[in-house]
Amino acid sequence: CELGLSGLEFACGIPGSVGGACFMNAGAYGGCTADVLQSVRALMPDGSVQTIPADELNLGYRQSRVKDDGLVVLSATFALREDDPEDIRACMDDFTQRREEKQPLELASAGSTFKRPEGFFAGKLITDAGLKGYQVGDAAVSKKHAGFVVNLGNASAADVHAVIEHVQDEVDRQFGVRLEPEVRFLG
Repeated sequence: CELGLSGLEFACGIPGSVGGACFMNAGAYGGCTADVLQSVRALMPDGSVQTIPADELNLGYRQSRVKDDGLVVLSATFALREDDPEDIRACMDDFTQRREEKQPLELASAGSTFKRPEGFFAGKLITDAGLKGYQVGDAAVSKKHAGFVVNLGNASAADVHAVIEHVQDEVDRQFGVRLEPEVRFLG
C-alpha cells in the first residue's frame, strides 16, 4: 500500500506467511495468490533449489504443486501493478471491516477451518447442522462464524481435532456433504 503496489489487498488479515500462501493458494474476497504470483524459488525433495514459474505450480482452490510435491518455498516473486495508495488502503480497510464484522478475530484460531465444498458454504452447513458453539475442551465452533474453530483459552490440538471430526461427521450425516479441512495437522 505504502509503495502504491496493488494486487495483494485480498491477503490483508489472512494469518500465515508467503510460503503458506503459495502452498495453499491463499485467497479471499475474489482474489488469490495465483492472481499475482509469478514464480517461487523452492527447495525440492531431492535437496536441489529450483525457480518454478507460477503456471507450473498447478494452483487451484487451496491447492498447489508446492503442497502436492512437498516443496519448501524459499522465496516468491509477485507481479503487482501501480495504483493510488489511497485506493489500495480503501480496499484493504473494506476487507478488514468485513472480517471484523463477520469473523471471530477476537479469539485465537487458524483462520477458516474448512474448504468451501462445491455448491455449498461450510459455515452455513455447520450452522444449519446446529453446531455453532459446539465445544470440546476449550476448542469450539465459533458462535460468530461457524466456519471457524476457535480457542476459548487453553484448547489442545486434540480438542481442535475432535471438534473438526465431529463437525465433519455431523454435516455429512445431516446433509451428505463431507467437509474437508483447510487447516493441516502435522504429527
